[in-house]
Order: sequence, then C-alpha cells, then structure tokens
Amino acid sequence: MGVNLMFGVPAVIPLHSAWLLLTDYRSCALDTAPVGLSDCGDISVVEGAGWARLGLLVLGGLGLLLVLAVDVLFPAATGRPWRRWLAASLAIPVPYLLAVLTFAIFD
Repeated sequence: MGVNLMFGVPAVIPLHSAWLLLTDYRSCALDTAPVGLSDCGDISVVEGAGWARLGLLVLGGLGLLLVLAVDVLFPAATGRPWRRWLAASLAIPVPYLLAVLTFAIFD
C-alpha cells in the first residue's frame, strides 16, 4: 500500500489535468484545430487545454504502465496474490484528494 501511496504523488499531475479538461477547458478538451482556427475560447483556454492534454496522456499513460507493472505483473511473476495489490491501488488518488480538500478548506 505504501508503494501505491508513493505513486499517488506524481499521479497528481494527470489527475489534475483530467479535472481541468472536464471543467475549465471543457470547450477545448477534444478540439485539435490549430491556434487561431479554433472557436473554443480565448488563447489562454486553447493553450491551457494543450498542456492539460499533454499531462493527461503522457504522464497518465506512464503512470498506468507503472501501476500495471507493480500491481499486476510483479505479483503474477512472483506468485503472490494480485487481488490484494489491486485493492491497494485504490490508494493512488489519496494524495490528490487530500490536496483538493486542503485547498477547498483553506482557500
């Protein structure tokens, strides 16, 4: 479980990127038109959506590969039960949820 909590710290970036794409940058989330040809908002929304997409796809993809390796492939290769490891993977979003709660309380 401690390993999954440590995965949660860098997982804050793709989780926050997904949150931004679902809320602030919703109009530009799936728009791939070049800058100036998009009608999804001002330039800050277009640029912000690009960074959020990059954070979600690249860092989120690498994070999923890491979780797959540690929580599924490693226990399968060593003969350990992988259900316990998968249940412990629910601890990955805990650092992000704590950060969101902290900012909601003290903001």
